Amino acid sequence: MKKQSIDDSFFHHTSVAIAGASTSYNIGHAFVSCMLDSGFKGRVYPVNPGGGEILGLKVYPSIGDIPGTVDYVISCIPARLTPQLVRDSAAKGARIVSFFTAGYSENGRAEGRDLEEELLRVAQASGVRLLGPNCLGLYCPDIGLSFACDFPREKGNVGFIGQSGGNSIYLIRAAGQRGIRFSKAISYGNALDVDESDLFDYFAADAETEMVAAYLEGVKDGPRFVGALKRLSSVKPVVILKGGSTGAGAIAAASHTGSLAGADQAWEALLDESGAVRVHSLDEMVDMLVTFEYMPPPQGRNMVLCGSNGGFTVLTADEYVRAGFKLPPLSPQDQHDINDVVARFSNTDAGMILRNPFDVTNIGSGEGHYTIMRRLADNNVFDLLTVQVSISNSGWPHAESPFRFWPDMFLDALLKVHREVNKAVAVIIHSAISDVDCQRSLELQHKCSSAGLPVYTSISSAAKAMDRFLRYHERRQD
Repeated sequence: MKKQSIDDSFFHHTSVAIAGASTSYNIGHAFVSCMLDSGFKGRVYPVNPGGGEILGLKVYPSIGDIPGTVDYVISCIPARLTPQLVRDSAAKGARIVSFFTAGYSENGRAEGRDLEEELLRVAQASGVRLLGPNCLGLYCPDIGLSFACDFPREKGNVGFIGQSGGNSIYLIRAAGQRGIRFSKAISYGNALDVDESDLFDYFAADAETEMVAAYLEGVKDGPRFVGALKRLSSVKPVVILKGGSTGAGAIAAASHTGSLAGADQAWEALLDESGAVRVHSLDEMVDMLVTFEYMPPPQGRNMVLCGSNGGFTVLTADEYVRAGFKLPPLSPQDQHDINDVVARFSNTDAGMILRNPFDVTNIGSGEGHYTIMRRLADNNVFDLLTVQVSISNSGWPHAESPFRFWPDMFLDALLKVHREVNKAVAVIIHSAISDVDCQRSLELQHKCSSAGLPVYTSISSAAKAMDRFLRYHERRQD
């Protein structure tokens, strides 16, 4: 039987069965709880031969005992039982079976490979598509379908695929904290059936997805993958993290998902040729998603820097110059105007840096900050405005310290400028050390991302992400 192509029905389901859910806590029980906590809009059917009840839901002895049809089945049962589960799922009309179940080719043993082959034969004969094995499955916030109960419930425009379930959870949570929302995400594990090429081709045509991120450990069909990647990257930004890029990592990837990692040089050349953006960590991937989501492409690399703490101001300038940005000086007249603003709002300019870059920590006025940043943002010499805010309280970590209120005052002024001026703006909120400061940093991140500003958590990561973003657009203009 011909494979069913992946379309929107692959993600939108009215019923989910979780095979292996126990009345006592186990991973199947966790999936049931997650579906309920995430607000899944369809019906949830726990399945276990022992029957009983889980969280107010009847437990069915088998898939066949469920009344009506089942769209999506999650397997949490031993590997040896899964071929029959696929047969039973097909008989109930299921389109997809997702396997949290592991113990197949990734273990390197012949019996694991044989079991995978049997599983695939059964699926192909029945027309059911398989996710995994060794995966977490689907996240579709539009219908409340999720594999973690704390994922954002709002639908967004980012598509994500990941061969690692743990990495998928981290990426969605970390990106969500900084304002990124997803159209769909898929943890697909060993890629026995549904693979990265299938998913790339789907996302290339998906109107709800405007950019795609992928964590890959290897590919099953190299030529097909190359074609799918080129088709996708020709119409949408693609950010890729390749796991197993070293010898030790490749060995780990083979044990994890049974993937053949391939030579890192070949990957580098492929991603460069296709126009995809390569990153080297999950945090770098989040930075790129934030940049693509919130930053309009600057017209050039002339930047003005403004922020707090003289030492961090110097380090910020160094990082951006190393990343290929320019920090042109103000004209004499513009410099005179800035000096006049400072004189209006401060008794002294001692301790401040008032040339590009700017350190305005000692201006204790929101109106003063606004006036300075508005003048800088209006200056046509600069293509983008970047601000950095240290949350380490300049050495005075006390609740009553006036420095605790400076970041809010400064960022409120920036948000006003951002609303009024059409210029690329970036925010770095960094150096949170204490528990109190970490919490404040998260609050300030949320304030900025809610206003549509890209937020970064370190000076170096911001410079690196913005450089990659500029290089992406520079290449597309060639």
